[in-house]
Amino acid sequence: MPTPPNNNRSASAVPPRAPNTGGRENSLGLTRAELDMLIDTLDREQTAKGSQRRESARISFHEMPLELTIIQPGGGQTNIRVASRNLSRSGMGFLHSAYLHVGTSIIVSLDHRQTGLVSIRAKVVRCRHVTRHIHEIGVKFDTIINLRDYVQLDNLSQSFSCENVDPSQLKGSVLIVAEYKIEVACIQAILADSALTVLKAHSMDEAITEARTGVDIMLCDYQFENGTGLDFLKLARESGLRCPVIIMSADRSPEARNAIRKANADGFLAKPIEKDTLLRAIAEFLLVSGDRGDSAASLYSTLPATSPMRALADDFVEDLRVMGEEIAQCAQAKDIAGIRKRCLRIAGPAPSLGFESLAKLAGTVITSLDSTMSIEESLVPLNTFIQTCKSVRRAA
Repeated sequence: MPTPPNNNRSASAVPPRAPNTGGRENSLGLTRAELDMLIDTLDREQTAKGSQRRESARISFHEMPLELTIIQPGGGQTNIRVASRNLSRSGMGFLHSAYLHVGTSIIVSLDHRQTGLVSIRAKVVRCRHVTRHIHEIGVKFDTIINLRDYVQLDNLSQSFSCENVDPSQLKGSVLIVAEYKIEVACIQAILADSALTVLKAHSMDEAITEARTGVDIMLCDYQFENGTGLDFLKLARESGLRCPVIIMSADRSPEARNAIRKANADGFLAKPIEKDTLLRAIAEFLLVSGDRGDSAASLYSTLPATSPMRALADDFVEDLRVMGEEIAQCAQAKDIAGIRKRCLRIAGPAPSLGFESLAKLAGTVITSLDSTMSIEESLVPLNTFIQTCKSVRRAA
């Protein structure tokens, strides 16, 4: 049975079952084309009414059919297929042929991108009659899900799963990398009411030095007197810095966006920087569990908060920072054996403590050293490993 994602501990494997829909694709008996027309109409009506201030952004989610299990008050279950409409971290909306009472418990079957079909417990929080036999139903999940486990979001299109962010909830450190001092001051002003530690650097070299002390996220300007933000991104990765890097640019052209995408930036922010968008971008990496970006995947333990080994993982974080310094000293002393010994010491317990990516990095360093017997030729993976060890964080 597949293991459910850590941030969705109410999920479990869903066995094959036969939904009670009389052989139809969904309870409404509508075709895909008919559903699309209906959903387009509902979307226009919602836009005309204006948006509500939701914590989680809703995205279109037209999977067909969506399988549900309705838990009856007496303990019985009814399996149905409905037409899904939208999805967010905290819940979803769908269309059904019958009224569902608010508070009704249900189980939603969603296709996890890695583990396959999982079930998610939820409760009905809204049921609205639309027309004829059609009802629009909103449900809230028992636990927040990682939206990226089920759909592909594009940070380079400023598509984020948090819709409204309380600045006071943003904690950690952000480094602003830009030559133009007024630009840095503007971003600092936007983040003034957050709980973030805001650092700044006016050159690429200054930014690398600052980032090596440990930062959670970097906001980097695209334009520099000599080079671009993509040059900085390459330099940061070669220096072993693993935290997410978001590129800021007034150039919204497809060519610029493609260049940023090819450079594997973690996100993109279009200038002029809007406060809500900036807060959502930072929250995507610092608040949304598991969404700190691929480049930062090894900085946080993946153990759930309820794991009995969580305290050990926090202790391991402190050891990693010490060993990161020791490995750096071994590298300066050309002590390959010392580096190898510490890599093996880290690689042993790391997977059990939720640091699988860190164990892989250690293995990469060992493989490179064994094949080249040269610290110089192993500098890229070695620097990455050292900086990751020094930058790990206790899970929030």
